[in-house]
Amino acid sequence: MSEIKSSGTKGYVVMGAAIALLLFVFLVVYIYKANNSGVPESPEYYGQLLLDTVEAQLA
Repeated sequence: MSEIKSSGTKGYVVMGAAIALLLFVFLVVYIYKANNSGVPESPEYYGQLLLDTVEAQLA
């Protein structure tokens, strides 16, 4: 009888892990796409991008 109860718990754990993995993948894809929208092509502009971001946060 305890095997049946524990299998139900295991099912919920596996389902929760699958949903967590799916949400994690969505989050990673969203951050990846959002990050690429404001990244300059050449590395020498990264400093200015950082300064603009800090100024926008302080304003």
